[in-house]
Amino acid sequence: MSVQGVCEDFCPQSEAKLRIREKLLHFYEYKNGQKNVPGILVKSFARSAAGLKVPKGKDLRTIKCLHKTTEYLLNEVILDKRKPFCYIYDFIFDRLRAIRQEVVIQNLEDKQIIKLLEPMIMFLAFSRYKLCEETIGNFDEKICELHLQECLKRVLVSYDNIACNEMIDDEIKNRAFVEALYQIFNLGSIEALNRCVLAPQEIKSNAVFALSFKICLSYFQGNLYRVLMGLQNLPHILCAIGSLKMQMLRKKLLEMFSYAYHSKFSVPANFVLNLTAHANKEELFKDCEYFKVNIATDNKNLYFQKGYFRHELPALKCKHEQFVDIKLEKIYLPEILLLKKL
Repeated sequence: MSVQGVCEDFCPQSEAKLRIREKLLHFYEYKNGQKNVPGILVKSFARSAAGLKVPKGKDLRTIKCLHKTTEYLLNEVILDKRKPFCYIYDFIFDRLRAIRQEVVIQNLEDKQIIKLLEPMIMFLAFSRYKLCEETIGNFDEKICELHLQECLKRVLVSYDNIACNEMIDDEIKNRAFVEALYQIFNLGSIEALNRCVLAPQEIKSNAVFALSFKICLSYFQGNLYRVLMGLQNLPHILCAIGSLKMQMLRKKLLEMFSYAYHSKFSVPANFVLNLTAHANKEELFKDCEYFKVNIATDNKNLYFQKGYFRHELPALKCKHEQFVDIKLEKIYLPEILLLKKL
């Protein structure tokens, strides 16, 4: 049996009093960073335990309050420059997780689930790229990806429960973007590709979704050129999440070249550079050295030999890509994360 929340505060009074008394406030919950001066508190995530009573309505936030809390986190806290982004991420991740927990407890309707989870998906996708170069101590990419996948699959279920003719244009546009994100995030998944094929016509006619579908189809067809070029043409957050596949794709491309161009003839480095979308030759040469692709003394040509290529080595760790950063520099992050401007 679900319980309806009646609390209009970001943090219910019972939790606020406890955490203030026990000095359990986060940096972003102190007023202007002043130690021991409580500011805006936001309900933290707490694991459900066996034997605990069902939460009371006064300890659960209203739907309106859940939306306001999400907007506060993704409109104000995320732009705070006092701490590194990994620190901001930890705080927002925990507080959004508490909102997801209330979505389940209150058994919200599909439209409310969509509106609450879509910004979480955008936040997790952005963070996965933003923090991709961090150490495991600062950012656990596997946990982030697990929660992103969970949010995606939950919102897809809600999409399927609502006919497109019951959605307004902005809702359809948002759905098409999230559906495209699911495709790119799960590049190479038959399940994801099948969903793409069976999508409603209103979604298929969206340009961003159509491009994502072409990329995923090209991957299954083995056309890595179209995949690599397509990923670079995706908008902001989609481009960012797609770039996480670049190192895997680059390895596949160099591996294919080690068979296709296995001879004493050289391949122009600029030609390969254009295909791999590295920012410069230095980045390309680092990959070549890693996989044992020979570089000519004049740095203008590459020599591929299948016998020397290190097939057994894993793809290099994903990193920030120049073509993504250029796009992200042009956006106002809160607008994108809250899906107010895609």
